[in-house]
Amino acid sequence: MVDTTTMIKKTILILSLFITTLFADKNITISINGDLDDDLFIIKSSTQKVDFLDCLQMHNPTDKFLYDGKIVKSEKIYGLIDFNKTYSLSHDETLLVMTANEREEINPKRALLKRTHFKSVDLFADNKVFIPSLMPETNDVPGYPLWFGKDEKPIVPQKDGYNYYKLWENAIVNLGLVFGSKGNYILYFINQNNKIILKRKVYVSSKTDNISLIGSHPLTEVDGTVFAGVSEDEKIREHAIDAIIIEKDDQKQYVKLPYLFPYINRIFVKGL
Repeated sequence: MVDTTTMIKKTILILSLFITTLFADKNITISINGDLDDDLFIIKSSTQKVDFLDCLQMHNPTDKFLYDGKIVKSEKIYGLIDFNKTYSLSHDETLLVMTANEREEINPKRALLKRTHFKSVDLFADNKVFIPSLMPETNDVPGYPLWFGKDEKPIVPQKDGYNYYKLWENAIVNLGLVFGSKGNYILYFINQNNKIILKRKVYVSSKTDNISLIGSHPLTEVDGTVFAGVSEDEKIREHAIDAIIIEKDDQKQYVKLPYLFPYINRIFVKGL
């Protein structure tokens, strides 16, 4: 006959181990090697606080970056990056991984400037592509406008050499969200006037998913258009995302972005 007390003790032990495993911190390794023009930002958030963990910039002439009224140390890079770092996340934390186009020396204010040059190679999470590349040389976005310097002639990028996509300056281009746990989330995208521009319910698995919020083009801007030489720039500036609220199980995290985010289909999510 089975001892009831022993069964209860074993059940409690199993449940305890399960809960400990479920809520234990988990690691994620972020890596990117090659072309990045300009920036990499990594932020960790919870319901209690937001920590700016890494700030690597190309055009910031100082070693300081102003984020939400606080000074963050800026590390200099020069169009190429070799980055590999492991982060620990608890079940209720989020890691925001962002690449950006930046001209901090021209205008450090948090405003979209003109469209100039940007490119980035694949960014990996645990050795799997998390944020796919934006490289004209490999024709990642066929037909999209390119940027050329004053003395450069138009080329066929995938055949004739090195060039850039023509994207907003002082802008987040790619946004990756790594959640400490899988499940159902609600994401609120908020502009500078504290208005919710978009809201999306998402189920987050351990697989990377690309959230397409408006249309299907990878470089659709927040007003729903794709840049083709002319655009409603003031409307885009007004609607560009300034902050995100991440909600799970009625718990909310508020995260202000380092720059405005106009490329609403460049959002990539995965859970641990």
